[in-house]
Amino acid sequence: MTHLIESNGIARMPAPASPERLRGRVVLAGGQALVRAARRSVLARAGLDIAADVADASRAAKAAKLYQARLVIVDSQVRGGCVQAVQSISVRAPDASVLVVAPELDPAELLAAVRAGAKGFVTETLGAAGLARAVEVALRGDTVIPRAGVAALIEQLRARGQEQTSVDGIELQLTRREADVMTRVRDGLTPKQIAYELELSAVTVRRHLSSVARKTRQARPLTLALESTS
Repeated sequence: MTHLIESNGIARMPAPASPERLRGRVVLAGGQALVRAARRSVLARAGLDIAADVADASRAAKAAKLYQARLVIVDSQVRGGCVQAVQSISVRAPDASVLVVAPELDPAELLAAVRAGAKGFVTETLGAAGLARAVEVALRGDTVIPRAGVAALIEQLRARGQEQTSVDGIELQLTRREADVMTRVRDGLTPKQIAYELELSAVTVRRHLSSVARKTRQARPLTLALESTS
């Protein structure tokens, strides 16, 4: 079916939807054009009504409201920012659920998306069938988070106390665990030594270092060497 491009930059399906399909209307937002086309094809084959296909965060909220979407699938790398997209959709189209799709499971991105109002967070590794199932679950109003994501959320909740910490001269709000890790980095410990002292895995320590590096880059566009610490 031919897709029409409106003056507001929203690609839409011109055929009118029945009441049944209206209840399952989906908007795709963000990601490369070929990626959106592939997702649209997968979901259309699953019988879902793809009401619109947009490239950025601002149009995502507009399309969700305009087409009375039940679900908006937001690419984690959507232009304008994933968190901004989720928040805008939640405000402008409160009846629409948001499902974030990311290349991989990033605990910080997952937590940020959920806090912004996302109903679900899945990775591209699910494949076509997995994405279709996740969308069906989200359309029923249920939360969609992978098992590994649940573990990450629990870890974040356990360490959700925030501490004001200076990193490279920048004041940041870090979780208690991130602050613990950074204190030991300043003491000259390696990730393996920090992991041993805090009774964590080396992978978890590096994850905390990556999170601190990301927060620092957001506060000041300067890349730190934390993620390459070994």
